[in-house]
Amino acid sequence: MAFLVPACHAPRAGTVPGETPACVLDAQPEVIAVPNPKPGELNEFFDLPDSPEWWAPAPMDPEREQYRAALVARLGAEGLHQRALLERQHAIHTAMAGKPMQREAENTGRVLEGSSGKPGPASCLEWRLFQRQARRYPMLERPTEFGAYVLRGHGRLRVYLSGGDSVGGQLRHEVSDRVAADAANGFEPVAHLHNHPFMFDRKVGDRTYANEDSVKDIGGALAPSLTDVHAWRNMREGFGLKGAWLTNGLDSIHYTSEDFDRLSAWD
Repeated sequence: MAFLVPACHAPRAGTVPGETPACVLDAQPEVIAVPNPKPGELNEFFDLPDSPEWWAPAPMDPEREQYRAALVARLGAEGLHQRALLERQHAIHTAMAGKPMQREAENTGRVLEGSSGKPGPASCLEWRLFQRQARRYPMLERPTEFGAYVLRGHGRLRVYLSGGDSVGGQLRHEVSDRVAADAANGFEPVAHLHNHPFMFDRKVGDRTYANEDSVKDIGGALAPSLTDVHAWRNMREGFGLKGAWLTNGLDSIHYTSEDFDRLSAWD
């Protein structure tokens, strides 16, 4: 399986006056209100012109370069490769003999053998969403997760971004109901995206939900959990989700709806 390293692409210069620059999120998106929000929870809606720049490899801007350099300092350049991260996580899951979490090795194994998922550098869209969450909560100092529904149609790109001050997150029907309505009105539900953050210096019982078995799992590997796949299957059934993406801000892996059936979920 050929895992790719991020490519460097300079941002495209020049925009039409009054238009949002290419591959830049709106500064003030619509905020979707939800009852009893979790700490730091924010649900946002972006309605953007669709353009090729969103789908191109992300630029290696100063923030992304600084993030990568900090990871290299901890892991080394070889240790940051996606295959190395997957092999490390797979070994941890495999060692959980006789415990329910051992089944997580089923998905890391399938990704390593190349039977599911298409790896590559993070796209500009994926980086911008990762960057937005990281500006709220620095990913290395305080790792958190975000989730985003990505839809395309009528020359527009619609993104529903949810994040908070936690590892993991809640799927809100106030958001997914709007996604389903968009899908019924001609917008293709291209993917659900979420990040797998790096989690260093974990301690049992900390905010990363580490236990004695997982405390050495540093994250950043882009195989889906059994919970991820269960959620994706429900989204496919609910509104026709076409795919799912995982990113760590540098690399990403894209899964098709057919992959959902090749991957494992909780029974």
